[in-house]
This record gives sequence, C-alpha cells and structure tokens, in this order.
Amino acid sequence: MLVSFAVENWECFRDRQEFSMETLGRASEQFAFETGIRRYPRLNRVAAIYGPNGSGKSRFVSAIGFMQNAVLNSVKEVEAGDRIAVSPFRFSLSSLDSPTCFEITFIQDSTVYEYGFCVDSARVWEEWLSVRRPAGRIQRWFMRRFDSDSEEYLWGFGPSLRGQRETWRKATRSDALFVSTAVQLNSEILTPVVEWFRKLIVIGSGEFPASFTSKRALSDSEFTPRLIEFLQQADIAVEDIKVTEEDINYDEMAEHIPRPVVEFIRKSGDAKALRSHFGLPVEGSKDLSYLDLGEQSDGTRRLYSYADPWLNIIDNDRIVVVDELDQSLHPHLVKYLVGIINRESKSMAQLVATVHDVTLLLGALERNQIWLTEKDLDQAASLVPLSDYKVRKKESLLRGYLGGRYGAVPNVVESDTLE
Repeated sequence: MLVSFAVENWECFRDRQEFSMETLGRASEQFAFETGIRRYPRLNRVAAIYGPNGSGKSRFVSAIGFMQNAVLNSVKEVEAGDRIAVSPFRFSLSSLDSPTCFEITFIQDSTVYEYGFCVDSARVWEEWLSVRRPAGRIQRWFMRRFDSDSEEYLWGFGPSLRGQRETWRKATRSDALFVSTAVQLNSEILTPVVEWFRKLIVIGSGEFPASFTSKRALSDSEFTPRLIEFLQQADIAVEDIKVTEEDINYDEMAEHIPRPVVEFIRKSGDAKALRSHFGLPVEGSKDLSYLDLGEQSDGTRRLYSYADPWLNIIDNDRIVVVDELDQSLHPHLVKYLVGIINRESKSMAQLVATVHDVTLLLGALERNQIWLTEKDLDQAASLVPLSDYKVRKKESLLRGYLGGRYGAVPNVVESDTLE
C-alpha cells in the first residue's frame, strides 16, 4: 500500500513536493479502504493528477520510476565510476549543485516503512530507513550521510536491523544504495523493501507494450476468459482471443529500430514474436473472423495492453502509477478503468494516474482523490491536493476546475494575429 511520496530537486520540482494517498475526512468504501494500521487507518484507492501541459505531471511519474529503478538496479546496472542519471532542476544554479531527494512511505505486511535517499550524478549523499512494526513505535533502522569535509560516510544502525550490517556497509559503493546492496547479499530483513518496489507498476507516457498481456494469455488458460470479459465490458466486440508465437523477421524489424539493437536481439537466443488475434462475430455466420491486434484502433490496443496490469493489481493488491491514462481512450473507457479500482471493495489495489479527462470530476472521483500541478514563472512546479481549496459540499468540481477556481489550467490567450 502506498501512503505517500515526496520529491525535491527533480526536473521541474525544485522545492520539496509531497503527495499522499491518505484519506481526509469520511470517504465511502468505494473510494477508500481500511488498512488496519492505526497511524494510517484509511487510504485512497485512486489519485488523479490534473494540470496543464508542461506543468510536471509526467515528471512526477518519472520521479517514482527513477526511485524504483534505483532500488532495483543501482547495484547491478551502474558500474563504479558511471554517472547516475539524475535530473535536477535546471533553472537555478544552487539546484544544479544540490542532490535530488526522494522519500516514500508504504505498508508491507502490516509494517510501515519510511525510506528515502538523496543523490547527485556522482554519489548517494544520504539514505535512511525507519520502520514501524504493528502496534510498535517507529524505529530508525539505518542512516548514511556523506560528509564532504572528511570525504567519508557517517553511518548509524539501529538495534532492530539484524544481520551482517558491517559486511553490507563495506560492500556498498558510493553510487549504490545500501538497501539494494544488502538484499543482493541476502539480507532477509531488508528484502520487503525491495520486494515492494518490485511489485510496483510504473507506466510512462506512450503506448504500454501489449506483450505483457499476450504473454499471460499464452501461458495462463484461465486468464483469456477474464481478458475477453475485461474488453467486452468496455464495449469491445471480441468473442475470442488467440495468441501465437512466430519467428521474428529481423529484416522487417531493422526497418523500425537500429540495426545494432536487432543484432543484439538476434544473438540473445530463441526470441519469438507474439501475435494476438481478435475473434469478431460475422453477420449471418457462426464462425468468427480474426483480426490482428495491429489492425485494431489505438484505444483498443491500449486497453488490451492495460488488461494484464489492471487484473494483476486487483488480484494481488498491487499499485500502478500511469502517466496519461486517458491517452487514446474515450472518456467512458477512462471512467471504466478508474472504476475497476474504485469499486473493488475487497481489494487494496491503488491507482495513481495523470489525466486530462475532466469528465472524471463528475462523480468518478472523490474530491480528496484529486491533485493539481502548476508551474510558476520561475519554471518551478508545485503539486497540491484539491483539499487545499475550500470546496463547497455541493460545488461542481468540473465547473470549478475548468473555470480556473483551483488553478492548474492553461492560460490560453486568444489572438487575432494568428492566421
């Protein structure tokens, strides 16, 4: 369960911005669920982030993606001496010389974890982890901080962090995370932190690969009927789906992607291309006519691609973060995807999505599920909850947002000089 996320000095976010899934006030079971944790008793199922183009919505998603990638891959992908691909705020000289910080609070197996780190392109400057066991007090498990005067790390370990702490500490490179290093060296007590990030699903802008859904349909016979039902409920007239494996046409692939990449795929083994075919009814016949997924509309392909992560998060109480959820999708389909998470009362699945679709403000979202991004004249972006505004009980959120009452809308200037 995601509780909160904070970022500072990342892309357009110069100052620390804090995002939370905590429920404010009373919310129905449709919009929030009970956690069983006294400190965070109820969390929102969905959070939608609105704002004009270029206001930081995508950068927020990329910040979460960067943190996830750092936890999962800082040890095995970054070699000593490589630069860390961090991206600080570029419109301030002081920001360029300062580290970028990420902090996240999540619940795993009834335990609250508060984890964070600060990095620049050369090193990890700080890293810390605090843990709150069920019915217990919060405990600082470890902290590390680079001291620029001595050019050494200052370390602190709490008594609750059991295991080969000195071995993990000595093995941690300056450009790698302690958590990642310790888990790679078989730390069982820190494994839940890495496992939480491994189960997190972050989908950037653009078309999400359909291969995940196709692979699951090919390997799991029970998944295909659920996939068909998922599409049918969205008014896609499909009655059967067949997924086949075919040899890759490398010459055809080379027409779309660089030849070195094609050669790498060729040498990597017996790679196969997955082809998905939709069985559609034929008037006057009992037989179906099959169309390749590539012959379907952008929206249908996108909905098909979402099927695996959406059903996965419902089945396993996972969290998905999506940039531009409404891209190529009709408003009714966006409402359908949001509704699957919001109405699943037995699930603790969560969705965080950036959107432009304002029709969700007509009852598909509860007001404290709405967040807003806006960029100032100094190019620094802010992220604030709608709850920061005094929204009247029966106020139309759609009218208020489009009317600029909450900000976070583009300031379009009409002009007669453009032809």
